[in-house]
Amino acid sequence: MDLPPVPAPVTAMITSGKLPREFTAFFTPAGELNDATYWSDVASAVEAYLATGAVDAVDETVRGALALAGAYACLDSLEDGTDPDQMSEDSDRAMELLRQAEAHGIDEDETAELWEYADHIQSLAAELSDEQAKLEAYVAEHGATPRGRLDAKLGQAHELYSAGDRAPALALFREVAEISPWDSEFSGCLDRIDIGWCRLLHDAAQVEGPEAARAIWREARAHYRAAKFPVTMHAWPLVEMLLGQGVPDLIEVIIHEWLEAAKENGRWEVPVSEEEQRVFELALAEIEAAGPKG
Repeated sequence: MDLPPVPAPVTAMITSGKLPREFTAFFTPAGELNDATYWSDVASAVEAYLATGAVDAVDETVRGALALAGAYACLDSLEDGTDPDQMSEDSDRAMELLRQAEAHGIDEDETAELWEYADHIQSLAAELSDEQAKLEAYVAEHGATPRGRLDAKLGQAHELYSAGDRAPALALFREVAEISPWDSEFSGCLDRIDIGWCRLLHDAAQVEGPEAARAIWREARAHYRAAKFPVTMHAWPLVEMLLGQGVPDLIEVIIHEWLEAAKENGRWEVPVSEEEQRVFELALAEIEAAGPKG
């Protein structure tokens, strides 16, 4: 759920000329927040102002609109928050200001969307708090987060492989690779699982040859329950690892799917970095040298 737009009474108050001078520096003449101000600044200023005796001299409608502005300001950018206590605290502040806004003339139709959004933030905060409690319990039991556990295994596997201990390294890479990316405690670690498959594929291509690599490829694709291997972020490193290994067909699929994913995300000028361009050109040369399929 997205934060609703700035309520109309707030914009009207800012542009009406009735805005208390304590707030004029926060906004442009058009009623927009200026570049040097954050909504959090507005929230704190509104709360401080409403707590003083000076507010008693302010027109009732302006007082209500100020409280509404403060409520909006408290809620701004909270949807991406990661601290459930802060999210809950700020949504509570917003709710109190919404009550003040309604008590000073703001119609409930003007506050309804912010009430709904504040409730949404409260729910998100509760969910996040539960998730953090579960994660803390998990770390207490296992000594690390799920991602941390996989990183440790991958790090150990990399060290073993670099030292020439291929068999135990591959066993660890496979242990990571075969974890379900969908219905396990590691469901948020698809990129780490993907590294396991990438390393198995690279090893098979280098040591056992193209057919062994194709077998690992089919295994990885089946494990993901769809054509999602490799994940987009690993496409170019994997292509580079497979160059010269006799698998131009796999390289072509990886590039094609990367391009499709890039287009879906609005990246039409691809590859986008000098390194990707270098690998892209080498890959195209290898694909063209392999000749037509069949």
